[in-house]
Amino acid sequence: MSLLIGGVRPRLGRLWSSLPPPLRAVILLAAALASVEAYRLVEEANGDFKVAGLEIHIEVEVALLGVVALLIILSSPIAAILGITPAIVELVLGAYLAYRGAEVTEALKIISGIGANMLLFLAGTEIDIGFLKNFMGRAITIALLSLVPVIPFAALLSRGVPLEGALLIFAGLSATSVALTYTIFDAFRVVRASAAQLVLAAAMVLDVMGMMMINFATAAVNPLLLLYGLVILLAFALQPILPRVSGGPFEMEIRLVAMALIVLGVLSEVVGVHSVLTSFILGLVVSETVKNRRVLREKIEGLATGFFTPFFFIVSGMSIETGVDPILIAEAMVVGVLLAASKLGLVYIYARRVLGAGKQMALVAASGSAPLLTVTIIGAGVGYSLGFLDGEQYSRLIWIVIASSITALLAAKASYRLG
Repeated sequence: MSLLIGGVRPRLGRLWSSLPPPLRAVILLAAALASVEAYRLVEEANGDFKVAGLEIHIEVEVALLGVVALLIILSSPIAAILGITPAIVELVLGAYLAYRGAEVTEALKIISGIGANMLLFLAGTEIDIGFLKNFMGRAITIALLSLVPVIPFAALLSRGVPLEGALLIFAGLSATSVALTYTIFDAFRVVRASAAQLVLAAAMVLDVMGMMMINFATAAVNPLLLLYGLVILLAFALQPILPRVSGGPFEMEIRLVAMALIVLGVLSEVVGVHSVLTSFILGLVVSETVKNRRVLREKIEGLATGFFTPFFFIVSGMSIETGVDPILIAEAMVVGVLLAASKLGLVYIYARRVLGAGKQMALVAASGSAPLLTVTIIGAGVGYSLGFLDGEQYSRLIWIVIASSITALLAAKASYRLG
């Protein structure tokens, strides 16, 4: 039997590889949608089935976890074929789950919350303080250029929203995604180009600013904030400890990071600061250590992106308001495209006229300034959970994220024609 399986597997692999990429994407997407429909059958039957006279019971929540896990597995090859980030595919598949009646369970909320904290921790480790210092002047100029089109769109989306919600919307639309920006530049092998480095530095500035605004909008005035500040200072003071415990027999580095995220996350919630900000700060604290420890970074990224953060994106998609008028969704998508295109245009002109970049380099660099992702989703989720944003406003922001990121990725691909 093992010989038979061993002979069939390479044939299936060759057959799969011989299929055109669009057909492979369709097959994978069909499998994803079929799994959602299978969950619908389990939910409608309340988990009770009869097969060949045998009564079978499947826990509905367990079935949903299984479907989400399958969607996460399928999202990576689908994204690779389409040439987009898996996060976008996960958001869309999560939205489809919501439209098919699936609701976020407590287990999914817990895993998603851990994913959000780990995602912001990784985002914090991407911030290079020395890099920012070297390019601060022009980076701030690019950041300000990126903010120009945000103001009218944020004002449009903030109508009838409380001040805290309006600030969260502005923070979300202002930010970029350092990780996605870096991914675009790395794919084109232009990370070391001066224009790309300036845009990456601007993305760092905008993400830090976005997280600060999110915290300002949501933090409650509490005497315990002083204790929180002292603990954060202590975390910075203990920064040198991490390298000294490397190579322990029980993966001490990973345990320190995980436990710090949990302990500081609980503390931050007690004092009225959202835990994602604490995770971001912790990422900043250990950024230099993590950058110099390639194996440690790979372990943390593997744990986060391989398990926790995909749940965060799926649940973010599942949290959209399914009763939103399709016209409003279309309007949100248009806003996402126009916002991304506006940022692209302004940064492209700056890269061409001020930095002297060529057409291809300028377009690739500008594309890195356009995508919305992590900070926007975090801000929308925090505002929704605290009641500053309603389901319709949250859903609009999620669709804007999807449209802006796709626009940025398409612009980056279009630069091939200018080469």
